[in-house]
Amino acid sequence: MKNTKQILIIDDSNTALLLMEFALKEAGFDAVVASSVKEGIVEIGKTKPDLILLDLHMPVADGFEVAAFLRSPECPKSNMDVPILALTADAFEETRHKARAAGVDDFLAKPYSFADLASRSMRLLELKARSR
Repeated sequence: MKNTKQILIIDDSNTALLLMEFALKEAGFDAVVASSVKEGIVEIGKTKPDLILLDLHMPVADGFEVAAFLRSPECPKSNMDVPILALTADAFEETRHKARAAGVDDFLAKPYSFADLASRSMRLLELKARSR
């Protein structure tokens, strides 16, 4: 069964992007990829994703900045409530606190399984649907 939910993946690793895109498409999601924060912000405006998978640590600008932008008044209202699932190998409590303060909804520690990726994504999408 095809899921019409669109997930934007923002990660600076091309390998991670390809693997996540494959896993999410196999799970029935539409997946769009961005290999930098700048590219991700452009895609957010173009695609209006239902969920964002966000690497927290990237060069130039990081996932914390993306999350903070999405939760700020400068962000178009149509994107402000998009759930954000942070993907990080840095699972320290301080990092989680900083990410939550920036607007991240949930975390998935690297390495993770494709099943965990799909189930966490579905859980956040279901929570968003219930809150409407």
